[in-house]
Amino acid sequence: MLHFMGLFVFGLAGLAALAAVLSIAYPVFVVWMIVDGVLRADAEYPGTQVNRKVLWVVLMVLVHPVAIAYFFMVFNRVKRSSPVAPCAAPPSVA
Repeated sequence: MLHFMGLFVFGLAGLAALAAVLSIAYPVFVVWMIVDGVLRADAEYPGTQVNRKVLWVVLMVLVHPVAIAYFFMVFNRVKRSSPVAPCAAPPSVA
């Protein structure tokens, strides 16, 4: 019985340690993604909308889990300051 109680206590200690590490790592990750978003060129963002850089940065500041989506959609796809083909401008209707 004492053996199982020791496993339970060490299991709780492990979970507490994991929670402590994640509670420090997550804000660091969010700040890292916000800084990357500010320093990245507007042409490196997916989509054709105007002000997409501003939209991503504001969303990351206001809604922190958006930083996780940013990591997979922007950060991993195009490395900062790499040559990116500019998006073609939509044809103007005369």
